[in-house]
Amino acid sequence: MLFAALMTACGGGGGSAGTVPGVIVTPPKPTIVVDIVNGAGVGTSTVGSGTTTFARAQVSTAAGAKVPNTVVTFTVPSGLAIFSPLAGTALTDANGIATIQILPASTTGGAGVLNADATVSDVAATQGAVSFQVLSSVPDAPTARVSNFVLLLDKSTLSNAGTATAKLTVVAVDANNNVVPGAAVSVATDANTIFTPNASATNSSGRYTGEISAGNDKSDRTVVATVTINGIVRQTSLQIIGSAISINMTPTILNPGGASTVTALVTDGALGPIGNTSVTFSGDIAQLMNRNVVTDAAGRATVGFVAPAVAGSYLVKATASGVSNQISVQVGSSAAIPPAVIPNGAQAALAAIPNVVAPNAAGSTSSQSQLRFLFLDGTNKPIPNVRVRFNIQSVGLGSSDSAISTGTTTVYTNASGVATAAFIPGPTGSPTDGVQVRACYQANDFANTAQCPSSVVVNLTIAAQPLAVSIGNDNLLQAGTGGTYIKTFVVTVADAAGRAVKGAPVDISLDITHYGKGLFEQASSFPLAISDANRYVPNAATDPETFEARVSCINEDFNRNGFADTSVIVPWSSVRQNENVNGSTDSFGQPTLEPRRSDIILSYKDAEVQTTNDSGVLLIQVEYSQRFATWLSYRIRATTSVSGSQGSAERAFVTSYIIEDGPTGSFRTPPYGVRACNNPN
Repeated sequence: MLFAALMTACGGGGGSAGTVPGVIVTPPKPTIVVDIVNGAGVGTSTVGSGTTTFARAQVSTAAGAKVPNTVVTFTVPSGLAIFSPLAGTALTDANGIATIQILPASTTGGAGVLNADATVSDVAATQGAVSFQVLSSVPDAPTARVSNFVLLLDKSTLSNAGTATAKLTVVAVDANNNVVPGAAVSVATDANTIFTPNASATNSSGRYTGEISAGNDKSDRTVVATVTINGIVRQTSLQIIGSAISINMTPTILNPGGASTVTALVTDGALGPIGNTSVTFSGDIAQLMNRNVVTDAAGRATVGFVAPAVAGSYLVKATASGVSNQISVQVGSSAAIPPAVIPNGAQAALAAIPNVVAPNAAGSTSSQSQLRFLFLDGTNKPIPNVRVRFNIQSVGLGSSDSAISTGTTTVYTNASGVATAAFIPGPTGSPTDGVQVRACYQANDFANTAQCPSSVVVNLTIAAQPLAVSIGNDNLLQAGTGGTYIKTFVVTVADAAGRAVKGAPVDISLDITHYGKGLFEQASSFPLAISDANRYVPNAATDPETFEARVSCINEDFNRNGFADTSVIVPWSSVRQNENVNGSTDSFGQPTLEPRRSDIILSYKDAEVQTTNDSGVLLIQVEYSQRFATWLSYRIRATTSVSGSQGSAERAFVTSYIIEDGPTGSFRTPPYGVRACNNPN
């Protein structure tokens, strides 16, 4: 019995060998090693306003392997320090190291702890930590007066080629918004860039300037400049651009199961080679997935692989230097790819992922959208071997300078019924949904590049820097010649940073939404909200006398074509209706529309000036006969477009009169009658 009891305690009697009951085995966690280094990469424990310091964290698996492409979050619970960027996050590089700049949060000194956290494969790493100190400093008298400052960059993008620089300007002011000369300024830039100050303090105009250069890192990236004055921290950013990747296959058409080679050429903004840069390949070919190769001195990265055994069209993508490119590769000649079998009820679809993209800088292809053609039969089974050719069908802004990665080449749907290509936007933005891409398809090879028996389309938007447009007025009305009133409006155009846009062409339009009926003494009932433009107040059949106020009638020209059409689908329903709602006729007995387009005229204040001035301002005006004062509701719309970026504004108004004309003005006689909207009187 004693022997049996001992056997049970040791796990005998059918228990799991090697398992100790009641003991939980915790698997080892990934680890983080944290340190602080100065600008030369030498370790330090001091963070100060006069030096450049960086926090580093190396992330490793439990087995000691370095972990790339993992987000590390840095924190300082004591609040002694801040980070650049302020979010306090950074991505580990190929060696598993994440680097972020650390700065003192104020002039107050003290000691604190820097923590770093990360998650590897859904497992939280053991938190890394390091102690540091901030040396207290007393700001000089001019610096102590600074209560605010602004940051200005002379450009938003910087080429990664040559010696181009971006000028940073800082303007410091005191509590009364007076400039402060002699204030000490601290500037730090990240992303391997170099900042060269022109002085150590603000000049007599309260200005401080310096130059930001790309340094030896040619990758496309976002640069954050962090400026500190008197403990106040501000940040601004710019983009370094210019990298491009081209992909070539050898042979051009791959043999199924045959030896093949792919070469990526990485260049900078001047088309110079970028050497010693890691290129990552991916796509539909299994042997190329996550293959990493470093470019040689000529900027080339070459990988050998075995082509897929199944003929068809495959996607190959290369990513390096902050940009990517992709091509469609044909495996096997078209003769080796059998015609597709397209049954009745098959459905084709085309998607753009994403369907809103940023424009590319000249020569760059970093901004792209994946075009995904999908073909399924009636039971949602994929249809392979369908011949597909992509092209840009639209014309105009955003279309003429954009491209499709496959050009006019035919691609084939794979076993999943999918064929892909890349839409590569040019430097010009487009209107919303202004670019239309078409995918032509058929079962057999195309006879020529113009053949398109069946097609599906998708719309894209190239979103350039947005423009903001506003319409304002001075609340004044002036008398024109010949019994008219003139009201002036100001159109202002600014970019996304609120800066005036000079020379922006402004297109203007005016729409009369309602006209009033009733007596002058009856209060107006116009629905000024733009969303209410398609309704009567109160309805088409109510007399002003019954309503005890004027009634507002919808512009009878529903489709705004200037003709009294007899069967038009009204904008707010699917019902067809005669536009001549009130049955009015002219002296020849022909149906007429009320109001007339000519009842209000919109024009530029100066007919020769149709673009904004140096201050981003343009003046426009409306003019109308005095008899229409108070009787019309109208909307003004101003639209501008600069380099493909569009902006627009719309405001609603009611015609008014000069108060001195009130007792005797011709507008006291109702120009459109005093009965219901459906009555000509």
